[in-house]
Amino acid sequence: MRKRRIAAFVMCAVMQMCPVITMADDVAQTQETMSAEGTSAKSVKTGLVPQTLQTPPDIIADAAIVVDMATGYTLYEKNIQIQEYPASITKIMTATLVLENLNMDDVVTFSHDAVYTIEPGSSSAYAEEGEQLTVEQCLYGLMLISGNDLANALGEKVSGSMDAFAQKMTEKAAELGCIGTQFKNAHGLHDEGHYTTAYDMAIIAMNAWKSSETFRKVCSTVRYDVPPTNMCNETRYWLNNNRMIRQGEEYYYADCIGGKTGFTNEAGGTLVTFANLNGRQVVCVVLKSTNSASAYSDTIKLYDYIKANAVQTDYDVLDAKAAEEASIAAAQAESISNAQTTTAAQKESTVVQEKEKKNAKGFSVAGKVLLAAAIIIAVAYFYVSYRRYQARQRKLARRRQMDREKREHYYEQKRIDHELEKRKNKYRNYDFSDKNNRR
Repeated sequence: MRKRRIAAFVMCAVMQMCPVITMADDVAQTQETMSAEGTSAKSVKTGLVPQTLQTPPDIIADAAIVVDMATGYTLYEKNIQIQEYPASITKIMTATLVLENLNMDDVVTFSHDAVYTIEPGSSSAYAEEGEQLTVEQCLYGLMLISGNDLANALGEKVSGSMDAFAQKMTEKAAELGCIGTQFKNAHGLHDEGHYTTAYDMAIIAMNAWKSSETFRKVCSTVRYDVPPTNMCNETRYWLNNNRMIRQGEEYYYADCIGGKTGFTNEAGGTLVTFANLNGRQVVCVVLKSTNSASAYSDTIKLYDYIKANAVQTDYDVLDAKAAEEASIAAAQAESISNAQTTTAAQKESTVVQEKEKKNAKGFSVAGKVLLAAAIIIAVAYFYVSYRRYQARQRKLARRRQMDREKREHYYEQKRIDHELEKRKNKYRNYDFSDKNNRR
């Protein structure tokens, strides 16, 4: 048992030193490689507004932008980098993250905070705490009636909490190339730290429109019906707040194919819309208009102006410029890829050399460790063997002593038996009843 304990101790010591050998492998495995994603072209490009669009109409909004979505070039710009409050057009980013992270048939259960932390009187689906809707139903309510409780519940479903979801929104905006945007909530109700720019909002809107057919379908839907739920016995009828896609409305615009409205006292009227103008899909962002009505009027003015003044040659120029930039970007990407391949090969060679050196050092140390371990094991073996030899000798000595004592006891018993036999023989014929023989 003592030998086993010593051997186990020695093996533990050897195992503790094994990381010396594998250290080089760990270093090689954790090496980071460069990515070409940072070199991708901007999705919204400025500075090439066609000459035919150089005298735009006056609009009320403090900031606005119209972008040709096929090329990413702007057709109209006004204070596009000025930070403004977005209000409910925030929900375009909310919808983007929902579509990226959830399935349409997932079930959303409304928490207490999702229902009761929104401002009284703000847009709401009037969901009850504990009520359950599908992600699809919540998404339609988010984009059509701008339900703030729906935005909260979806944010919690994606990230576990509303604060975590707001952080995720900001990170997504940065990933898309938005440098003037920060989100503090999923619904867009006023917060001093919740802002964006017309330029950034165009990027966010274009990404949502291009990346998801579901988004395009939802934001162009005029009405959506929600059947009874676990806590509501009536069917809900949700009508799209965007009056530019509702026939018969004052601001109905036949070329408009979708969008998202927004309004708070601090943000004023905000509006994101998508339209087909002269066979081209465009996105328009309006920020800080006086109210919702003026946001519609501003958007319609810009659309009418572009339809009336932009000609096919303007778009041909934009297409050619976009193709040229795409070619340059592809060449740059290839050059960067080749450079990265060369750099990666050089790094790999360097890593291999360092790995060999570290492995050689590791093996040297390992050899010394194994030699020391062998010596310790040998010493331990001889020590244990000597102790076992001593134990055997003591055991043999005790056995010889016991044998000797047994023999002595045997001979003593024999002597006593012999003495008794002699006495018995001596007095065998003696009559103890004869009085004459008594003394």
